Amino acid sequence: MKNIILFILMDILVTIGLAGCGADQSDRGKDLQGLSQIEIYSSDGHLVNTVLDEEILSQFNDINYTDIPSDTDEEMDALESKIGDLNVICTIISYKTPAAAWHDGSLEKLMELTVYEDSNIIKEQIAPETIKGGYVPKEFLTFYVTVSDEDKNFILSLME
Repeated sequence: MKNIILFILMDILVTIGLAGCGADQSDRGKDLQGLSQIEIYSSDGHLVNTVLDEEILSQFNDINYTDIPSDTDEEMDALESKIGDLNVICTIISYKTPAAAWHDGSLEKLMELTVYEDSNIIKEQIAPETIKGGYVPKEFLTFYVTVSDEDKNFILSLME
């Protein structure tokens, strides 16, 4: 059951991302699927960097955080147990431009990534407000993925 809900959520997120390419978007929006800003926080919660540069946002957007294996429940549990004792290096919050043609210009939180020391496991928490028209429990919006060394180094370079 959890797998079915997971795949439905991923479909909704892809649809939301594609919908963000429409109204009030330039070519930039098509490449970034509405991604407009990322904020990087240190392990103690202090803002260390805000990224608005389109090229860096594009690179960040191209990292495959949502490569979820088919045996999701067991894989997620295994990855979650591995990070139990690891220290957090940073947290990254990404924001997107609302898909609505008329909006007040404020950005919507898209997701929060947590990066850990001595591991390539990333915790991804999709913001509940990105799911329009219904409530989805937070536990169904949290994923654990493994990124390459190259991708992790890029993510950590955003702290500078």
